[in-house]
Amino acid sequence: MTRARNVGSRLPDAITDPSTGRRISLLDWKAANLRASWFLTVGMVVLLGGLGWLIGYVFEPGLAGLFLGIAVVIGLGQSAAAFYASDTMVLSVAGARPATQDEHRFLVNVSEAVAIGAGVPAPRVYVIDNPAPNAFATGRDPQHGTIAVTTGLMSLLDRQELEGVVAHEMAHIRNYDVRFMSMLAATVGAVVLLRDVALRGMRFGALGRRRGGGSSGGGRGQIVAMLLLVVLLVLAPILALALRMAVSRRREFLADATGAYITRNPEGLALALEKLRDFRGAPMKVSEGVAHMFFTNPTARLNANGWFATHPPLQDRINRLRRM
Repeated sequence: MTRARNVGSRLPDAITDPSTGRRISLLDWKAANLRASWFLTVGMVVLLGGLGWLIGYVFEPGLAGLFLGIAVVIGLGQSAAAFYASDTMVLSVAGARPATQDEHRFLVNVSEAVAIGAGVPAPRVYVIDNPAPNAFATGRDPQHGTIAVTTGLMSLLDRQELEGVVAHEMAHIRNYDVRFMSMLAATVGAVVLLRDVALRGMRFGALGRRRGGGSSGGGRGQIVAMLLLVVLLVLAPILALALRMAVSRRREFLADATGAYITRNPEGLALALEKLRDFRGAPMKVSEGVAHMFFTNPTARLNANGWFATHPPLQDRINRLRRM
């Protein structure tokens, strides 16, 4: 019987944030993720609506309302896709296939045991045929949770280490991190999509073609709108991406701490991180759009400090686990 099976009823209501040393309520963390997901949805629609209106106004003031509507539809579509289909898309991009009891009994049993410890339904389990050790979680809530593990991770880790990694991913599911990060990724993607549309319009001379016509007040208004649009289109994706990465890094620390509490074995997760730190095989090739979802960034150099790093340094994570 594993540690995870023994502690399901004793998972604490609060954990210590490894990055600040303060106690954090797990219920508050989950509630904050749910609120933030809705806030991001509303904020994305408002932001895209404003950008759409500006694009339309610069094209032709009479089309501002039409472009606003198109931008809002894009935002709602991105949010719906992130909420309902992000797991399917990520699994497809990663080349994952369902795990089976016959072929992957060890992984399935570990996942079921850790789910009991985390107090959530057993997730769907997938396998990625790749020698690089890694894993990720996806799904909009614990009832629709999915964990994918590479064959390289299963061959590299022993049971307690694999339990630690699975518990880390289960923490992301339990506390709705995966939903929040999917909505955040959708926000960045929608802003970038709208930016590309506007830049193509500028490139082909469509924007501002009518600035010479009409009243001088209208022309000045379009010039001001174009300057504001350019600033927003340049800064918004950069700031959104930096926010996404900063949020991702903090949640990795918190998921480490929660995973250690689920298994009551911080050393198992620390040992797993050490093995991944020392792995010298070929890196896993994945889209940059899903790299932040993995247990460690598939591009090792991005497990570092910096605004655009998706994960904190592996040694920092190991040190904090060993201080628990």
